[in-house]
Amino acid sequence: MKLTARVWVTAAVAAALWFIIGVVQRTRAGAAPADAALAELPLTVAVFAIAVIWTVLRQSRGK
Repeated sequence: MKLTARVWVTAAVAAALWFIIGVVQRTRAGAAPADAALAELPLTVAVFAIAVIWTVLRQSRGK
């Protein structure tokens, strides 16, 4: 299991998209931006971790 730069970048992009989409949805629903950002953090961390695992597994299958 090798954690390359590609793994970290892919996971960061996935987590950033999740975070931005979640904050936008929550603010459109009436939440304050700071509250929306705070509420999205736990799931964003989970998405980041899942994306790291997913990317590593996909790379190992491709070899």
